[in-house]
This record gives sequence, C-alpha cells and structure tokens, in this order.
Amino acid sequence: MSIFSRRFFIGAAAATLCSVGLTEANAAEELTLRVSAAPSIVADMYEAMARAFEAKHPKIKIDIDTSQRDYNAQVDATLRDSLTGQLADVSIQGNNKIRLYVDRGLAVPLDDYLSVELKSDETTLSPSVASIGEVGGKVYGLGLSVSAPVIFYNLDLVKKVDVDPSGLPTTWDGILELARKINDPASGTLGAYFTYDQADWFWIALIESQGGRMMTPDEKKVAFDGAQGLKAMQLLKAFGEAGQAEVDMPRDQVRQLFAAGKIAILADSSGSLGGFEKQSEEKFAIATRKFPLLSESARLPAGGGLGIVFAKDPERQKAAWEFLKFAAGADGQKIIAEKSSYLVANSRVATDPAMLGEFYRNKPNMKAAIEELPILNSWYSFPGQNSGKIINTLIDRMRSVITLKAEPEAALKATVQDIQALLPN
Repeated sequence: MSIFSRRFFIGAAAATLCSVGLTEANAAEELTLRVSAAPSIVADMYEAMARAFEAKHPKIKIDIDTSQRDYNAQVDATLRDSLTGQLADVSIQGNNKIRLYVDRGLAVPLDDYLSVELKSDETTLSPSVASIGEVGGKVYGLGLSVSAPVIFYNLDLVKKVDVDPSGLPTTWDGILELARKINDPASGTLGAYFTYDQADWFWIALIESQGGRMMTPDEKKVAFDGAQGLKAMQLLKAFGEAGQAEVDMPRDQVRQLFAAGKIAILADSSGSLGGFEKQSEEKFAIATRKFPLLSESARLPAGGGLGIVFAKDPERQKAAWEFLKFAAGADGQKIIAEKSSYLVANSRVATDPAMLGEFYRNKPNMKAAIEELPILNSWYSFPGQNSGKIINTLIDRMRSVITLKAEPEAALKATVQDIQALLPN
C-alpha cells in the first residue's frame, strides 16, 4: 500500500480529531480569510476562484493578494510577512518552495484533514494532489496546478527525414537517433535540445525517472553517485554529441528557437505548450510525448503551484483547509483549466469525463502530461542554507557535459563532491 493510502486510511482517532469541520456554530460569524497567490499573471484566475468559493461558503470571505510577480517574489514577501506576524492564512507557492516553510515551522501539516476528507464519498481529491506536497513523510500542501517534463516534437521536421509522426520515438535511444538524422548545421536546424537550466528540475527528472532519489533517507549523503547519476550524465553527453554542444544557450532563447521551427525535438516543461502552440500556429505542427521512464518505480518532479496553510488559529485553519480543498477539488480545478494554460494537479478531475476529461480530450498535446500525473511527486529541495548554490553547481556541471568539456564520469564525481561539501554537517 502506498504512503498516500496508508496515511488516509488510518484509524478513527485521527478522523475524530477533525470530523467536526466547519460547524454552523463555528461559522456563525463571518470570517475573512487572507489568501496570497502567485504568479500575478493569472490574478484573474485566482479572483474567479475566490468568488466561486465565497458563493459556496457565504460565511467565509476571501481577501486575496495577487501582487507578487512570480514564485520567487512570493517567497520574499512571505518571509517578510512571517517576521512581522502578517502571514496569510493560505498561500499559493511554487512546488519547489514548500520545504522552506516546513523547515521554518510555518507550514501546517494537512494529514488529519486529508484522512477525514478521503473517507467522504463526495470527495474529488486524488492522490496526485497530496503527493506533490509531501515532505518528510507528511503532507504540507495540495497541488493545484502542475507542469511536467515532456518531449516536444516539430512534426514538419520529423516528416522531412521520412519518419511517420504516428510512430514518434518514446525512448532516449530512439529520440537521439532521430535527432542525429534531423540535425543539419548548414540549414540552422538542431536535431534535439535538452533543457537543463530550469533550476535542478530536469536533473531530478533524470534521476527519479530511473527510480532513483536525490539524497539518502537521512539526507546526509548524495544518493545519485552511482549508476543512475552516470546514466544521467551519459544522456546529457549524447544530447551534446547530437548537436546541442554547438548551440548551448539559455532556455528562453531555446524556446524561441523551437517556436521558430528550428529545433526538432525539445525536452522541456509542459507549461511551455500553450506558448508553443500559439507561436507555431499555421507554421508547423507540434506533438508531445511522455518523458522517457527507465524504471517501474519511476517518479517525476512536479513544477507549478501548490497551496499551503499557514493559519494556526483552529477556526481560521479549518476555513483555510476548506478553501484549499475547494481549489484542489473539482470546482477549483475547472477554474484553473478554463482560465489558464496550466495543467490541473488532480488526476481524477483531469481524466473523469464528468469533470475535465472531455475538456482535455480536445487538447491532445496535454495527454503526455496528464498521463504523468499519477507519478508526479514533490520537487525535491536540498536541506540547509546552500540549496541555491547546490542548484547552480548542478547546472554548471550539466553544462560542462552537454558542451563536451567534461566526461560523464569526471563530472559526476565532481558534482557529488561539490554538493556534499555544501550540505549541512
């Protein structure tokens, strides 16, 4: 039985703790819940969610702050608020930020609330929303929107080498073989590009897609110092040899190049899909496939946003849970799908024809990411104060291999040594 299943089918003691919920007595007086949500580019979406929640919960009003431009700005603002005692009751943060709040004792564990909710026949929550917010064996957040690692194909370039688009490769060997056929420096056409500089997201994907993990269970040692880490470095070298070494560039430029029809195969975030489809319209056709998995126990890190409860007052905390449950359930997820280009985090809502199944059926390029929802988990964060330095180290080492300036074995050894030195003693 999975961690999720064990946790939410535990004994009656935990269920009794939270079974009362928001009773009529508790909600007799109107309560204003403070919610902070990022990024500001989808402020309208969050406003719509707040008003929809209020319609279903007339005794709870939502005061929503969508002023932060991105998730990094949201972190800065949240930490400032924590120092002045002005934390929001609920905050929507980047999936890779949650550990920051867990380590500081700010995030409220949600296991007891979830154990009760999962016993309800009316729940629309799924395991995927909880696995994204799991840290150290406990759930501290619910996934709301996600991006997943996927493979993008320019079908027009694929057809030029007489490959049937219905038989696109789904393994690394097949992808790299096709890339070498298409790669043509003379025409400025690149066979394939692996996006490696989106923080440590794609390195984690390479490791976890093999069933590996970033650190040992006690988080004292790097856990990818063996065959899995070497395989990841070898794949990066193979992309370099297939042509990427000659055109290494920041990911924003890479995405512009793909949208211009100059890259045949791109390993990137599913969050780029909406922009790619808009920019390539009437120019060339796009298809997506799942990120290749190399183990039956494979997992992938989820990008995107999740909701965290900061409220400590019991009544405010219950109200915060109600809002978060709404956002991660069918009603909130429909708003996210309809008012943004994000993929919803709830696998049940995404696939059920009565919810969003039909909506996504008409968006075939979302299929790859939807199929990955059940294996998405939290975006791992390294312990200690040097996580930013560790991420930069990983990016630099990956770049050295992709640009063919370092061999996989040497780069892996140096990476492990560098990270180990930056971890807490």
